[in-house]
Amino acid sequence: MYEEKTVQVTDILEEDQWIQKLKTNGGAGQAILYFVCSPRVNIGDTIKVNTTAAELNLGTGGWDIVITSFEKDNYNEGSGHIMKARYTPCQHSVFAVDSPEHPDHDLFKLPFELHQKKVLLAELHSMLPIILGAAFMCKKDQHIGIVLSDEAAIPAGLSDHMRAWKSDPRVHVVTTGQSFGGTAEAVTIPNALQWLISKKQVDVVIISMGHGTVGTNTPFGFSGMALAGWANIVGALKGESVWTPRISFHEKRSRHFGLSHHTITPLQRFTYAPSTLALPVLERYKREKFDEQTQALRRHSFIKIKYEEVEKWMPLWLDWYKTNLPSIHTMGVKVEEHTDYLKGIMAAVKYVQEPIDKDTIQ
Repeated sequence: MYEEKTVQVTDILEEDQWIQKLKTNGGAGQAILYFVCSPRVNIGDTIKVNTTAAELNLGTGGWDIVITSFEKDNYNEGSGHIMKARYTPCQHSVFAVDSPEHPDHDLFKLPFELHQKKVLLAELHSMLPIILGAAFMCKKDQHIGIVLSDEAAIPAGLSDHMRAWKSDPRVHVVTTGQSFGGTAEAVTIPNALQWLISKKQVDVVIISMGHGTVGTNTPFGFSGMALAGWANIVGALKGESVWTPRISFHEKRSRHFGLSHHTITPLQRFTYAPSTLALPVLERYKREKFDEQTQALRRHSFIKIKYEEVEKWMPLWLDWYKTNLPSIHTMGVKVEEHTDYLKGIMAAVKYVQEPIDKDTIQ
């Protein structure tokens, strides 16, 4: 299915240097415009929007996507030639850090290894603001590098959190593959890792993806399968992948109850590199469920399972969250209602986050 409509802009709800959020008189009634693909519009302008996702009631938050404006042509200058969103109507060139014309290109001629550095892998986009919040609670002046892949939403600007991070000098977002709109662009995940560590000298590294992950209720048909590939890349570079667990004891779907099969399956079946699965210390019956679910994982010598005590982190993070972040939802539910999900993410951060500032979380 594909559907587009011609609508009129009735209001501008939000605008920054990357996007406009618009109120319209048709379709979903609201649309998001990416400046890299479309020119800025004004109230009263006529635009064409892609309404497919909203028509199918998919998880775009009820937003149509602006295709073009009928009021003006669009032109954005740029010196790069690496194409993102290739062979789609919004294909455009970027000044990628690994492109030959970029001043950092010679960096990639040098040998590169991770030297056992821990790299966090996060399946869901909602994990990212939780990870960043916990990391900055531990050490507020450290620098964090995020490698964003293209298995889900390819425009980084779709995320309110991502746009906020791009304004924070401590956070460096590199969009790779077909994804675009980070603070920097790269063609591949290995090059993004090399640039973040060698050029930006980040303290914490995360690989994740944008909004809109896909699942098909089949064993291997979900976006999170990408984590195995990420882990194998990290391993090939002699690093340690730290898997951020997806946990829920409220989930009615058996495949996601306890430790989700989205964490277990790619780690157990498709990963060949040294990996650590960090789990939180929870109540006894939950620990027993974890032990049952991780039996097959324990048979792999390259997989390490590490339990972390994070009870002291939770109230501190929740207090911090109230004053520092827009609301975070995962699978349509506020994260503060899913404490086990939060604790799983905290466990991964605690395993990675050393040393920490004196007088902060212990």
